[in-house]
Amino acid sequence: MGTIRKLYRSLLLVPLLIIGIILTVIFLRNTMPTSGIASSIVKAWLGITARLLGVRIKSFGSALPDKTLFVANHISWLDILILGHLVPIHFLSKQEVKTLPLFGWIATRAGTLYINRGGKNSASDASSEITTALRQKHNSLIFAEGTTTDGHIKKFHSRMMQSAIDAQAMVQPVAIFYPLRNSVTQEIEINPSTLFLGNTTLGESYNLITRAAHTYVEVHFLEPINSRGKTRNEIASHAYDEVVNRIKLIKKQ
Repeated sequence: MGTIRKLYRSLLLVPLLIIGIILTVIFLRNTMPTSGIASSIVKAWLGITARLLGVRIKSFGSALPDKTLFVANHISWLDILILGHLVPIHFLSKQEVKTLPLFGWIATRAGTLYINRGGKNSASDASSEITTALRQKHNSLIFAEGTTTDGHIKKFHSRMMQSAIDAQAMVQPVAIFYPLRNSVTQEIEINPSTLFLGNTTLGESYNLITRAAHTYVEVHFLEPINSRGKTRNEIASHAYDEVVNRIKLIKKQ
């Protein structure tokens, strides 16, 4: 049954991807539209793509509409589809994404901001780009751990929080979790099929996700943080605590 699901979904993804390319050419000009028809169409396309992959989204809380730095934990490449469907945002991604065939082009047209890890001024340059986007009343999102995890949250890096301070923007923590109830213990755990860790390839991850009947995800938009009068370390620590505490609550359901 899993093989049939994968084949069915893959066949439907082909025309959907073609539609995505057309929408990219028409609506995306190196920025993500924040409102209007263009924004609604792009968000709808991302949502349809996620649903076709079997993803079922539950969203809690309200996302601030603009000039917000969203700070999230990171588990899977699915995070990008899901969060992009829920709110118009500029993602911060590693430089390697820019060179990916087709997907790198789409990401760039969508206003993705890139960081060249290991570069001399990479972090400061990326922070400056985020500041500029925020000042233009766009939203940006950073995965503050700097990597994907198994749902156990790592320390949030504070460097990029400076962009919110410089732009006098709000910061909103976002907790994302893929719950799966253990059939033996009945406890809520992270869905192992969603993990995108270590040497796991995109193809291997895609295979696991498309073969599954459904992949459930919870996205929690948490209490916003006013960046005024706070240091970047204070913002990072506060956001980290909010996300960790919310995921603990999810696991207690």
